[in-house]
Amino acid sequence: MPTAHTIPGEPVLEGKYHLECRIGQGGMGVVYKARHAFLKTQLAIKIILPDLVGNDPQLVTRFRQEALAAAAIRHQNVVGVTDYGVIQGAIPFLVMEYVDGDSLHDLLAREKVMSPEKALELMSAICSGVGAAHHQGIVHRDLKPLNIMICRDKPNLSQAVKILDFGLAKIKSGELLGSFIQAQTTGLMGSPYYMAPEQWADDDPDSRSDIYSLGIMLFQMLTGDVPFKGSSIPAIMKKHISDPPPTFADIGIHLPIEVEQAVRHTLQKEKDKRTASVEHMIAELRAAVEPAGIYSTSGGALPVAPLNIRTNPPQSRVFVDNIAVGQSRDDGWITLNGIQTGNHYLRVSHDGFEDWIGDVNFDGRPQQVHAELRSGEGKIPKPAAATGALNASLQHNTPHNFSSTRENESDMLKTSVQQWDTGNQSVAVQSMPPKKRFFSPLVIAGITLLGLFLLGGVA
Repeated sequence: MPTAHTIPGEPVLEGKYHLECRIGQGGMGVVYKARHAFLKTQLAIKIILPDLVGNDPQLVTRFRQEALAAAAIRHQNVVGVTDYGVIQGAIPFLVMEYVDGDSLHDLLAREKVMSPEKALELMSAICSGVGAAHHQGIVHRDLKPLNIMICRDKPNLSQAVKILDFGLAKIKSGELLGSFIQAQTTGLMGSPYYMAPEQWADDDPDSRSDIYSLGIMLFQMLTGDVPFKGSSIPAIMKKHISDPPPTFADIGIHLPIEVEQAVRHTLQKEKDKRTASVEHMIAELRAAVEPAGIYSTSGGALPVAPLNIRTNPPQSRVFVDNIAVGQSRDDGWITLNGIQTGNHYLRVSHDGFEDWIGDVNFDGRPQQVHAELRSGEGKIPKPAAATGALNASLQHNTPHNFSSTRENESDMLKTSVQQWDTGNQSVAVQSMPPKKRFFSPLVIAGITLLGLFLLGGVA
């Protein structure tokens, strides 16, 4: 096996990292197994290929971005970065935790096809780590089985999964990017079999691009192969952009339709039609794989599968059965857990817009509701006046009753505190009594006197 002597300089970097052997190489760098000279701990050190430094100065910038991106993430499913340095003033290197194990690529080569239960367990851990990056404003951009490691010394998959190589990450947070905020990444960034349609064009990838790549991996776990293949990169690109993924039945895979629909939701060509987040992705997959486990045994049938509501505009107030349950985020989404099965009255409110009102028949499986509020020119009419402007769409695996309602709001309001089981904690929410518009006797008297005075002046 090649040793550290294949790189310029001594096999001890900065007097403390002793390079032992080469354990991997990619298109951008070489990875060495190393040992800390004083602490005696095992480490992995990634060194940019010396021949590339002089040919493409952008590689050094991208390597430095990897250090910034990876060091910002602290999660058990992401390989930790502990140090960064430069050899001989020109060749950068990155110090990471050492992972003793196999890649997901190796695992898939051995097992071919995974059970939905194992795929769910693996993907839950992967999405947990990717979600930590997304919350930091970091998009991986190159998720693939080779970048997923599975440790040998961990008791379960949830702890064993480690995500590698944020070197191609697009850092969207200005605070993390620092002086590189103006840097432009050019060229083909990612692996063709796992690249989202927008990554083949000039569109800026975001977290939903990672979700597409995760969906490709999930498809591969469940079927034994990727959905889009070809004899050339242009042929693969065309399929990602234009062709629908093959159905499970077409390739001889027989799984519940709900499982396939959860996968296909991640592979929509348009980003806005994809699963909204990695959390939503796992919630949908879990509900499809574990349909018998989506109800809580405490307090009757309480589904823990989410009701996902997307509001336009964002930061709108959401009411279920006239009880305030929260406000949508900056991206317009709010996830509600612990809602009982059956019909529910939904209302979405935002200053300057007409209230959006609708009924939803919630059956315990993940559902999405899109609430489009219409501008009221700064006025907020009563909810009943908004029903004529209802613009609703419900995305779900099966048809559901979704209609407008003109029920008297005041008859439905209850001044009480209801406990909504969110899965992790019980949150108390206060019902919202209707606003009553009335004038006090003093105001009425004042208006009357003013009217008499004006009439007298006219006379």
